Order: sequence, then C-alpha cells, then structure tokens
Amino acid sequence: MRKQIFTVFFILCVLLVGIGVYWYKMSSLAIRNNTLSLSRQLMNQMSSRMDVYIREIGNLTLPMTARSISAEFLDHAAEGPYERLLYSRPITKMISNSMVGRSDIYGISVVTQDGIGASSYSNLFAQRRFAEMAGKFESAGKFQIMGRTRYNDLELLTLAVKFYSPGTQNWGILMVDLKFEQILAVVSSIQLENRGFVWIADPQGRYMYHPQYEKRGGPVPGSLLEKIIMGNEGGDIHPSDEGEILIAYAVSDLTGLTFVSETPLNEINSDLIKLRNTTMFFGVFGLILGLLSAWFVSFSLTDSILVLQRLMKRIEIGDLDVRAPEKRRGEIGYLYRQFNKMVLEIKNLIRTVSALQVREKELELKRLDSKMQALQYQINPHFLYNTLEIVNSYAIVENVPEISRVVNSLARIFRYSVENHAKIVPLSIEMSHIRDYLDIQIERFERLRISIEVDDTAAARVQAVPMMLQPLLENAFKHGYQQHKLDPGYFSIRGMEKGDFFVMEIEDHGFGMEQEVKDHYNLLFSGEHENNDIHERGVGLWNVHSRIRLYFGMDCGLYIVCSEPHKTIIQIILPMAAADRSNGKGEFIV
Repeated sequence: MRKQIFTVFFILCVLLVGIGVYWYKMSSLAIRNNTLSLSRQLMNQMSSRMDVYIREIGNLTLPMTARSISAEFLDHAAEGPYERLLYSRPITKMISNSMVGRSDIYGISVVTQDGIGASSYSNLFAQRRFAEMAGKFESAGKFQIMGRTRYNDLELLTLAVKFYSPGTQNWGILMVDLKFEQILAVVSSIQLENRGFVWIADPQGRYMYHPQYEKRGGPVPGSLLEKIIMGNEGGDIHPSDEGEILIAYAVSDLTGLTFVSETPLNEINSDLIKLRNTTMFFGVFGLILGLLSAWFVSFSLTDSILVLQRLMKRIEIGDLDVRAPEKRRGEIGYLYRQFNKMVLEIKNLIRTVSALQVREKELELKRLDSKMQALQYQINPHFLYNTLEIVNSYAIVENVPEISRVVNSLARIFRYSVENHAKIVPLSIEMSHIRDYLDIQIERFERLRISIEVDDTAAARVQAVPMMLQPLLENAFKHGYQQHKLDPGYFSIRGMEKGDFFVMEIEDHGFGMEQEVKDHYNLLFSGEHENNDIHERGVGLWNVHSRIRLYFGMDCGLYIVCSEPHKTIIQIILPMAAADRSNGKGEFIV
C-alpha cells in the first residue's frame, strides 16, 4: 500500500508540473493575444483620431482652392510684380481669416506653378519647398502629408494639395503647416501604461515621430518595415537587441501614416513569471509535506486494513459471526463499526432471500393468469364484430347504404381501438381512423362540414401515437358546440412538413375558451406549470400531449394557436420518420 501511495504522489507531482507548465504557456499566450488585441484597438483609435483631425483641416482649408481669388492668383500672378502684389493681397487676407482661432495651424501658403507664393508667414520658405513637393502628388484635390520640416527651430508637419484654376491648365499648391505639437498631443492621448511606447511612420517608411528624438526622420528597419506593410492592421512578435517585443500597428487609408506600438514581451509576462515561480515553490513544498504526512499515516492505515482483510477472508468461507474491534477511534473505528453493520445486513439479506423467492413464484403465477385474461379479451371482441357484420348485411339487403357505411366505420373504429397496441403508428393509419370517426359524426349532424388537407404520402412518413386525434375532436364537439347549445358546423384538419417535423392544425368554429385558460394550457404544455389543476376540458388535451412527448421528446406536443368566440386552432407537432437520406424512405421503429 505504501508503494501505491508513493506512486500516486509521484504521478500527482508529474501531473501538477504538467498542468503548471500548460497553464503558464496558455496564460502567456492569452495575455499576449489580449495585449496585441488591445494595442491594435489603440492604434486604430489613434489612426481614427488623426484621420478626423486631418479631415477637419481639409474641410477648413480645401474650400480656399475653389474661391475665385485663388483662381485669379494662379492665372495672373506671373504677369508682373504689380499683378503679383495685386492678387496676393486677397490670398493673404483669406488665409488670415481661415486661421482665426486655430492655434494648431502655424501657417498657410499658396504657390503657383511658376513658383510664385503667397504665405501667411514666409513667401520664400513656401517657394523654396515648391520644387520638392510638385512631383509628389498622385492626383489633384486630395491632401497629402509631405512630411516634417523645421522653420525657426519649430517642428512643422506639412499638408499639401494640388489644385487647378477652373477652365484652365494653371495649377498651384496649397500648403498647410501644422505645429508638430498637435501630433504629439494625439499620440500622448493614447496610454500604454509603463510597458511600451508608440511611434509613427510616414508613407515613405521613415520615422515621423519616435520617443527617441534621434530616430525622427530616419528610416524604419527593413525587417520591421516588411511586417507593417503587409496589411492595414495587424501585429506580431519581433526580435530586438533588448529581447522580443510585441508590435501592433494600424495604417490610415486617408493619410498613409502607420501607427505602431512596441511593448517588451518580458514586461508583459513579468507578473506572470513571478506568480508561476511562487506557485511552483509552494506547490513543491506542499507536495513534500504531503508525502511525509502520507508516509507516517500509511503505517497506521496498513495495520488496520490488514485486520479487515483477515476478517473478509473468514466471511468468504461462510463465517458471518466475525466482528471487528469497535473500540478504535477516528475513521478506522468508524470503518470497523460500518464493517460490523455490513455483516449484520448480509445475514438479514440471506434470511429474506428465501422469502423473496417464494414471492417471485407467486408473482409468476399471477403473470400467467394475466396472460390468460389478455387472451380471453382478444377472443371476446369477435362477438361484437359478428354482430356488426349481421347489421351491415341487413342494411345492404334493405338497401340502406347510410347504415352500412356507419356500421363499417364503427367496426373499423372498434377494431383500431382494441387491436392496435403499438406505441407508435404512421400518421396515415391514424388519419384513416379519424376519417371513419368523422363519417359517423356527419351522419349525426347534417350541417357538419369537414375539410382534411393532409397529404397521404407525407402522412405515411410521419410518426404518431394511436387515438391521438379523436380526443381533440370529441373535446371540440362537447365543449365547443354542445355545451353552448350549438350545432357542430365545421372541422378542419391540416398538415404540412416543416424541417424534421410535421405540423398539424385542428380547427373548429365552436365557442372557444377564455384567454387566461388558453395561456394556462400553453404554459402547462411547455412544462412551466404543474398539471395539478387541469380542468375537465383539458384532461383529453393533456393525455394526448403527454403521450406525444413521452415517445417523441420535448420538441413535440400540443400548442393552442388561438381560441376565439367562433374559432379554435390546436397545433400538433410530430416528428418525421427516421429516413435514409440517400433514398428518402422513412422507417418506423416501434
């Protein structure tokens, strides 16, 4: 036994170590994925905020290109110094008006295709940058980020758009110089706690912003650049000199800027590593302590179990007078007392076995007697069949076909109710029975109209329980018509396939039940109410519903669709027969 205890503890140690390693790996993966997902969301937020800001600048300044004074400046500024001065003044005034209240905009400039500029702060600075920008535009009318620049020791981010004078080929460039502090404000609004930082790359693959100032304007490393140009957003693990880092990025479709977050992987998992080491230490300590405890406990348990083993061998040879010492305390004493109790119960069971055997023989005789009575009940109905056959013969001789038809229907109804003991029958057989029942009712009530819309081919593939429809019709005759002194006028039976089920609807135009009663029965059918307070009218409904669910499960049964003063519809949900999908043939399992 001691070997078994040590084996169990060894297996437990291996299992716990395996679980710990698996837990650590899965936890690290989950934290990594969650951090990557959060970083991607933050980068998308940063990209969206930058897009909103750029769109705002575009909405503010782009209308300037459509004004007539801008077109006149493009068309006439190159004609001479006077024209240049004449047409640049309205441009400068328009720019000044647009910059009112916008501290984030350092300056706006307009430069013609001839290199003549009009600026809110320096015409020469705008003209000097014109040649560099002129060849970078993909199309006119769309702002593009031209990158960072410096003016009087101030960092600027330049947006530019190429535009044309209406009806001419004269064109120019509208330059908007933003204070780079605005970009820093957008970046600083996104927090990555103390575990990472954010940088921005321009469409040319250069650092537009980086926390390390010396990297600004420099190229992004090729291996890192290949990862971030693969798609609009994503993330991955990237090796670096300081270890692996988790990179998440998002590319703006509007500006082409790439927003990247870097998070050292060892900082993400630092708390988890501490928790893993602490857990492993206490786990190993607990296992060693448990192993030592089991070592000492096993000695006391072994002697006690050996006592029980010797007593069990005596019981095996038939000695039921053995007794274990009951003076022991604790679990061993309880085990000894339970052992003595078990021996006494075994002796009592042996005494009752003979009495049970006699009882079984008596029950066998009763079962044989029941079988004889069942055979007798199968013989007796032949007298009634013969009697109905005589009545049918007289009706034929006297030329009364109505009586003959009613007698034949009655005989088939009686034979169906007596001889059909199957738990499940095809719906087509049940429909044949209900047609015989309705034929008799039509003879009773001259104004009764019957409508049956059930496809015989489909009905042959539907499973049903015997005597399922007759209680519903009898319920309608009694409580819908006769109880309210109404002549039965209309019954309808419809059926249609819906997936794996066949839905039937029984409709009558008798007096319906109250809304509260209808809701009560539907809750009862759904299983939300107990069936302790079923009214007389609901006994038949509950009987049919219970038998259907007993054989076909909780998805089948009854449901009262509506119950109005002159119309009641009860729905029956039945299963289709188990079908071979290759040939579509149904098979009933009874």
